[in-house]
Amino acid sequence: MANEAPSRVIKADKSSLLELKNACDEALKEYLESKAGYKQSHKHTDIKLALGYLGCIFAAAGSYYGYVHPFELPATKFWTGVSVALYYLFNALMMAYSYLVEKDVIFTGSKTTPDGTQTVSVSSSVKHYNPYYNLDIHIEYSSSPNSPTKIKKSAHQRFSTAFQFWYDEDGVLVNDYFEADIKKFFTNTEAAKTE
Repeated sequence: MANEAPSRVIKADKSSLLELKNACDEALKEYLESKAGYKQSHKHTDIKLALGYLGCIFAAAGSYYGYVHPFELPATKFWTGVSVALYYLFNALMMAYSYLVEKDVIFTGSKTTPDGTQTVSVSSSVKHYNPYYNLDIHIEYSSSPNSPTKIKKSAHQRFSTAFQFWYDEDGVLVNDYFEADIKKFFTNTEAAKTE
């Protein structure tokens, strides 16, 4: 029997709900990839990076054009203005994507099962002055392409747990408690699947 590598120690400031949430988000991602077998999709990050890089490319092009041509020329002012406008446009698109599409999603991924493919999307949130970690789990099941019958099922559940159940008095995340609850949440969600 192979020895499992010990989990890394995750510590957070117990007086900061955002820090507690971010620590739980990281632990949840690690659990889903290493123990639940999901392969993370970086689609949201890739889209935001592409928008950010496009904005920077236009800003750099405008800077270069302004560097090689005197700024007093009308064409230089025009192209500098266009590059600045495009930079802000792509940054606005990136922020809109984060706010309207990605929202609170912290993990999207999939894994292959004997019956087909299982895709998961997990969102997390905390409310001001409310020490509860709120999880929204959405799982979709689809049969394998070789299957004679095409089956598509989904499950959606929400869970909320107080941070105090997962952290010790020093602010260290107790992985055994955390992972037991996460496993229970996923088991309950999988049991709720509907066609």
